[in-house]
Amino acid sequence: MKNYLFFLFFLICLISFGQNQSKIDSLNVLFNASKTNKEKAVVALSLSKIHTISDKNLSVEYALKSLNYIANTANYALLEEIYIQLAELYYYQKKDNLAILYLNKIDSLYAKDNVLNEASFMAKIYRSEISKFTFTMEGVMQAKKYILEAQNLAKKHHNTEFINEAKYHLAEWHGFLSQEVAPKENLDTAKMYIHEIIPYFKSKNNYTFLSKAYNTLASVEIASKNYKAARHYYNERLQHIKKTGDTISIGEAYYSFGVLFRQLKQPERGLIYLDSALAIFNKIGFRTAKRKKDLYKDYAYIYEQKGDYKNAFTNMYKALLLKDTIYDNENTIQAMELEKKYQTQKKEGQIALLKTENELATQQKINQRNLFITGISIASIVGLFFFFLYRNRQKTTRKLKELDKAKSNFFANISHEFLTPITLISGPIQKLLKEKDISHDERSNLEMMQRNANRLLTLVDQLLDISKFESCGFKLAVSQENIGSFMGAVADGFTFSAIQKKIDYKITITPSQINTWFDKSVLDKIVVNLLSNAIKYTPMKGSIVFTVSVKDKFLYVEVKNTGKGLTVEEIDKVFERFYQVSINNQGVGVGLALVKELVALHKGTIHVKSTSAWTTFSVILPVNKAAFKENEITNNQNDLTEPQCAHQTTSAITYEKEDLKYIENNNNEERPILLLADDNADIRAYVGNLFKDTYEIVLAKNGEEGIELAITHIPDIIISDIMMPIVDGIELCSTLKTDERTSHIPILLLTAKAGEENEIEGIETGADAYITKPFSDDVLRLWVEKLIESRKKLQAHYRQEVILIPQDIHINSTDELFLKRVQSILDGRLTESSFYIDGFCKAVGMSRMQLHRKLKALTGLSASAFIRSERLKLAAQLLKESDANISQIGYTVGFNDHAYFSKCFKEMYDCSPSEYANRS
Repeated sequence: MKNYLFFLFFLICLISFGQNQSKIDSLNVLFNASKTNKEKAVVALSLSKIHTISDKNLSVEYALKSLNYIANTANYALLEEIYIQLAELYYYQKKDNLAILYLNKIDSLYAKDNVLNEASFMAKIYRSEISKFTFTMEGVMQAKKYILEAQNLAKKHHNTEFINEAKYHLAEWHGFLSQEVAPKENLDTAKMYIHEIIPYFKSKNNYTFLSKAYNTLASVEIASKNYKAARHYYNERLQHIKKTGDTISIGEAYYSFGVLFRQLKQPERGLIYLDSALAIFNKIGFRTAKRKKDLYKDYAYIYEQKGDYKNAFTNMYKALLLKDTIYDNENTIQAMELEKKYQTQKKEGQIALLKTENELATQQKINQRNLFITGISIASIVGLFFFFLYRNRQKTTRKLKELDKAKSNFFANISHEFLTPITLISGPIQKLLKEKDISHDERSNLEMMQRNANRLLTLVDQLLDISKFESCGFKLAVSQENIGSFMGAVADGFTFSAIQKKIDYKITITPSQINTWFDKSVLDKIVVNLLSNAIKYTPMKGSIVFTVSVKDKFLYVEVKNTGKGLTVEEIDKVFERFYQVSINNQGVGVGLALVKELVALHKGTIHVKSTSAWTTFSVILPVNKAAFKENEITNNQNDLTEPQCAHQTTSAITYEKEDLKYIENNNNEERPILLLADDNADIRAYVGNLFKDTYEIVLAKNGEEGIELAITHIPDIIISDIMMPIVDGIELCSTLKTDERTSHIPILLLTAKAGEENEIEGIETGADAYITKPFSDDVLRLWVEKLIESRKKLQAHYRQEVILIPQDIHINSTDELFLKRVQSILDGRLTESSFYIDGFCKAVGMSRMQLHRKLKALTGLSASAFIRSERLKLAAQLLKESDANISQIGYTVGFNDHAYFSKCFKEMYDCSPSEYANRS
């Protein structure tokens, strides 16, 4: 460590003193003497910095070499220093893509270590510079954004120096913007920032930034034509630069003086400063090629002011040769004017100058012709490209419209086809419900059928409404009505549904009595769908707030409900047709899409916002007569029909009251338990009624509740829907089949998702059977019987064998592990007379009830009977294979009472132990 610190101290001293060549030689010696990759990287970086001005390509080479030595290390500080060096070099070489590559690497390192240093700060500044010099308004505004990001980083880390540096760059940005937009305002802002930062940098003796600050002030004064003040600030700049010893910056300062004196029409003084600048640049190197070109141009202008047209032309020609693009017209014209003046003064150079002029003119014409031909060619290619693109888009648009129309026609036709069978179903049901002599169960089934027929009718109506919008067949019929009474009637229709889910349902309508203009049918559909949606997604014991108000000729409707909030992506898509927040939710996703269309038809707007606690839909509709066209207004004020929620939608979202988890019958504990998990109350009631005479029924409203109840009650069989909220049937099956307490339970999955791939998914998770809806009662009963029968075969096997792992009956891996563990426990402790239920439960890691239900399902025996059975099976084996007396065998397998052992043995094997031994 001491050697490394000495190495760094020596390196710093080396960089600080001496001539460049001697520094380079010493650094090369130090590089060869370096022992570690880190030391080599530091020296290579120093060599890169020395060559930054004189040879940028060599500087890049050294920086990349430095990077190679530590590329795969965690030395973030040194890595960032190398990255910013490479970014700066590529920036000045106009290789912005490579510069941005290394700026991104700096941002990544900052995200890892969260340490603000010069590299991470300057990364933002270089991004700003790259954006600014796109010379587009978008790029210029993005440049300011990067500076503000740098300033915010500095504030976050409480770095006063970087905060003031950011202000300097903001001043530079406003000075740049003043060339195009609001010159006075931007120049004043630039001066304000500079005057703010000068006291700080003076207090820190930061001569580098003081020189930059005074340079910016001078530029601002020049832009304001205040040359005297500019000269003062340039003097301040030069004095501070000399204190830094930065030779290249001194050259830049001399150059600025030269330009200033040229603008002041003092060519002699300007020439002195330009010569001083050129001497420095020739020795060290120009910072950029543009600076060299600008210097020659300023020489040309000064010589022109002196009347020395020969030198003026020579320097302008040098500047033109440095140009990296096609000759600029303005510069060409200036060169030609200088040439004419020189011809007038010096006739002896006339022939040479005319030749040069002709060559320049000819070259210009050739370049112009080539540029024109190239432009025409590119324009033709681009024109053809956009022509074919436009034609293809027209064709695609036409096809999409045809497909959209076909889809709409399909929904309209199939919806109409549904109406006839729905009517034929609903009519007879209503007739049967009027009969007085039907049983309670029959009436419940008929009411369930009626509810679901109404729900199907609601969905069909929504599809028809959507198709009407597609064909422009939906027209407004606005009339003047009492909005308070109407909205109250619609909202009251959902009170019963809210009570069933124990929802805190609040209705606020102000004013309660006011006549406004609106379409009753449209508003009814909007409110019904929003409240239906709120009821559906609000959890048990949640809250819904329905607020209506009329202000300034507008109706404001807000439906707010608790529950799981929406993500930004879901909010963006929630009004799209057939979009569902979750595939496990009921419905087809047309309700909110229809609401959006209806709101737009009524000339209103709808918005949704969501937090983790509340989701709010806000609708604003005009309700003054002037907002509607004459053909949209009707005077049929007495046509107000009963709100559809009273006879359709409410029934579609009715929930059965299930205060108890069981459908009570005789509460016979000996009956098997069937767990039924389904989010549809009607399905729970219907399937529960099929099995209530032979099973104790446990009901779950979703997969999460199903898992909890399965672990609590350890049922004999589970019937579960696949599409459920919170946790679906697939996850329920996977969870229970991998839990040792429930892995043995047969699971039968119900689903409306037809298709082989869905069935495979269900079976792969361990489901024992998979039935699609609609299903036959007899098929469902048969599957349940077969699954229970397979468990009985397993029980019979276990009751007969000493070894628990079955060889000819399939069990899942979790049950196999459980049985191996039980076998291991029995092998070790079965012969202990003190080993009984409590010890068995503790060893297995289950409660008494869970172990009882598990063993009952696998063997048909209770936990105590199972232990006794295993002891007797072991005794029978010993009677066959051992010569020990019967009493000794009884004690060996855990029976302390010989008489009790003999009694139990005879009950199991229909003979006494001695008879069994003699028989063997």
